[in-house]
Amino acid sequence: MAVTTPAGLPAAFLEPFAEKVTDILAQQIAPIGEGLDISGITPKVAAVSPLVQAAQQRAATQAGLGQLQFDSTTGEVAGVGTGTGVASFEPFVQEAQRLAAPDQYQAFMSPFQTEVLDATQALLNEQRAAGRAGQAADAITAGAFGGGREGVRRAEYERQRDIYDAGILSNLRQQGLQRAQTLQQQALANQIGLGQTQQTLGAGATQQLGAAGTGAQAYSQSVLDAIRQGNVLAEEFPLQQLGRATNVFSPFLAGQAALQTPGTPLGTSPGLAAAQAFGSTFGSVLNTLPKQSFQPQQLQQPIGNFGIASLYGGI
Repeated sequence: MAVTTPAGLPAAFLEPFAEKVTDILAQQIAPIGEGLDISGITPKVAAVSPLVQAAQQRAATQAGLGQLQFDSTTGEVAGVGTGTGVASFEPFVQEAQRLAAPDQYQAFMSPFQTEVLDATQALLNEQRAAGRAGQAADAITAGAFGGGREGVRRAEYERQRDIYDAGILSNLRQQGLQRAQTLQQQALANQIGLGQTQQTLGAGATQQLGAAGTGAQAYSQSVLDAIRQGNVLAEEFPLQQLGRATNVFSPFLAGQAALQTPGTPLGTSPGLAAAQAFGSTFGSVLNTLPKQSFQPQQLQQPIGNFGIASLYGGI
């Protein structure tokens, strides 16, 4: 028996499915009228890692700035405190400037320099006295003691001793000065090197903190992204399931346009469908049988074994 449907309505067997679809759509649409909360699916940015904040504070301190203030929610820099205004390397530069003054070599003169000069001066004085005594003895021996010739010889001796002694002492002073200046330049270079080393070490520590903080922040961000993706999936899952179910019934729904006329059968009669299947299966076999011309009087004869099949098989 053919099943019919009223005009403009889906088939009766689709009504439960349509009711469930309507309920799901109503649940999805209801939050819109109530003020849809999409906070669970909106993108979020992870707060700044405490390690990154520590790196930022180190960098600020290196630059002579004060304590940084961070936003309690985002972790971003919200303010900078008053610092010394002196960068970490500046004290070393200032000391190098002081050491570069011309008279600063004196601070590097050896404390033994004076003792060496004094001892040398005493030795030279002894040599000078011994020389004088020798000249007097020679003058006495020559019978010229106290004469003008002795006076000229003594004066020449003193002049030569002055030149000799001055050369010795001058050489010692020059050596002491050169050594002091070398030490001065070394101390100046040391101060500049210390400043550079301090900057390099400080930058390395800051970079390590920043790298560790960046990794931690990236992980926190991935957690937030995963939560958001999960919320999006939870929001879309009912509609995805609804779409899958709709695809299953789409062939039935597509045929509804042809079923809007009252009395139109929903499908083929079961008997007719069975006959068609039988004919399509055994039709080729039946076609090989001898064919007889159809005579009106044959209507009075009983239908043979292949009567029905002949009608549907084209015999």
